[in-house]
Amino acid sequence: MRRYFAIVAFGLFVSCPVHSYARNPEAYLNFASFSTPSGQSYLETYLSVIGSSLKFVKNGNNKYTGRAHVTLAFMLGDSMVASANFNVMSPEVADTLKKPNFIDVHRFWVKNGNYLMVFTLDDPEDASHKIISGKQFVRVGYGNDTACVSDAEFLQSYTQSDKTGPYNKCGFTMIPYVYADYPASVKKLVFYCEIYHTDRYVPREKVTVQYSIEDDGTYSLSNNFSSSVQRDADTVIPFLAQVPIDNLPTGSYYLAVSVVDMNHHVLAKKKYSFTKENPAVKSTTIPAGFALYMANKDTLTESIRCLAPISKLDEQDYVIGDSVKWMSMTELKRFFYYFWLSRDSVHPLIAWQKYLDDVMKVNNSFKMREMKGYRTDRGRVYLQYGPPNIRDVSINNPTAHPYEIWEYYRLKDGQTDVKFVFFTISPETNNYELLHSTATGEIHNPHWQAAIYNGNGALPDNLDQEKVPDQLGEQLNDEFNNPH
Repeated sequence: MRRYFAIVAFGLFVSCPVHSYARNPEAYLNFASFSTPSGQSYLETYLSVIGSSLKFVKNGNNKYTGRAHVTLAFMLGDSMVASANFNVMSPEVADTLKKPNFIDVHRFWVKNGNYLMVFTLDDPEDASHKIISGKQFVRVGYGNDTACVSDAEFLQSYTQSDKTGPYNKCGFTMIPYVYADYPASVKKLVFYCEIYHTDRYVPREKVTVQYSIEDDGTYSLSNNFSSSVQRDADTVIPFLAQVPIDNLPTGSYYLAVSVVDMNHHVLAKKKYSFTKENPAVKSTTIPAGFALYMANKDTLTESIRCLAPISKLDEQDYVIGDSVKWMSMTELKRFFYYFWLSRDSVHPLIAWQKYLDDVMKVNNSFKMREMKGYRTDRGRVYLQYGPPNIRDVSINNPTAHPYEIWEYYRLKDGQTDVKFVFFTISPETNNYELLHSTATGEIHNPHWQAAIYNGNGALPDNLDQEKVPDQLGEQLNDEFNNPH
């Protein structure tokens, strides 16, 4: 887990900045707990000192170096059980305009338990001797009665080596990656952890170690990377691996490590949080507010179906075709979210909720016995073009079947004085068909008046006659030309 603190960084793979003001030293600190095969526990601290925050001075080699003075103490109640007081030296540089960051690793052998870690850092070369400090509770060690996964050390790099020391474990020299964030320039996440006591559960068998990048619970739709390897069950299984993160969009994630036996039972699992900054990769994180409309496939499918009135040609196969029947939930979520992201890149959830309000209105007003309102002609027109400026309704007309004339003063594409004519032969069904419209791309029926008067859409005797005279006492043409 990683957290940020205002002054100094602590916590289980916590990377926290010590914020720098003028001449204040700045550093990041992480830590991880491990155990030996004999059960002895130790804690490693990983410190990255920001070179630009220190004063560099000339040394005997006519080069410049900086140093940070560090104290670390581990308290159990009022007792100090371990401590260190040391200087961390920077590499030599010829130019003080180029001050590199530098790293320190310390190892503390302490018993299992919860400790208060106290930290100070100062620049001995700075005459003001400003000291930054912090404290954090840490947990060291693991139980002997259960399989478990250790903390993880995230790495900048590793090389095979037979050396010993705080940078070395299991035949490798490991350079820690201390920070909580991964910029776009870092293409892979490299990590080391240990798995304990699997031999107590599956002696003389193999276990599978699975590792993957998971989202942080906000419905990330990235193609999560996952892999697995088999290892012999043992008291301690050292595990070193790397995960590509170059295609992760900006967001918060977990590295998840699981241990599974041959019967697919999970023996242990642990997650480690991190963040990725990657503006060049399109974000795929779905805001949590969309979760209500993605609760299950039926709900999500219905949410997609009702988009038909406003969908584009290349979206129709998803919305009204058969694709939704075989698409996975992840694919359906991706389509639904991107549909609204393309309509409103700033507030896609608000755009969907406003549209859903209109869907509920047309479902209530225009629904039929076996058809929801958004699937009817009136519902489609309402959702596609919005509510009409004028809606002229004629129901109790003795010489014409029920009809409605909708007028729009201006559509979004600039068309003006647009009319839609709906009528029904069976008013009890509430099924009003779109008979005629003056809108571009809509049905144009020059004989629409005959259909309303005849009731069956029969054509007039003169096919060139586009306008049928109004019946005695009727004002159909006037209502079309001047709806009110």
